[in-house]
Amino acid sequence: MAKFQGILPALAALAIIHALAMIWCIRGGMDAANSDRLAFQAVAQPLRASDGITSSAMDTLEQNVVKRSVIHAGVMYSYAAVHAVTAIGFAAAFIALRRKSRDSISAVQRA
Repeated sequence: MAKFQGILPALAALAIIHALAMIWCIRGGMDAANSDRLAFQAVAQPLRASDGITSSAMDTLEQNVVKRSVIHAGVMYSYAAVHAVTAIGFAAAFIALRRKSRDSISAVQRA
């Protein structure tokens, strides 16, 4: 059991950190469309006000923003998936080592 004392808290902490990172990435993916739209509006408003862009060019830019939002959200969701798998791995390692340490304690007590 003594050999697992230091690693168990580290595994638990890493599992928690990756679970929180997964949640953060999911929220980032959900916010991607809104943040990309706000960034587009910040650029588009001055162009519209000064008549520095045609309506067809504005439509094309808006379509590109929509495509970019989908890609941005997809990247964030893929990061979330990686964090989820990593968190599950650390949690599984924590559980396996904890069971192993409990089994070794009970084996010592039986002997």
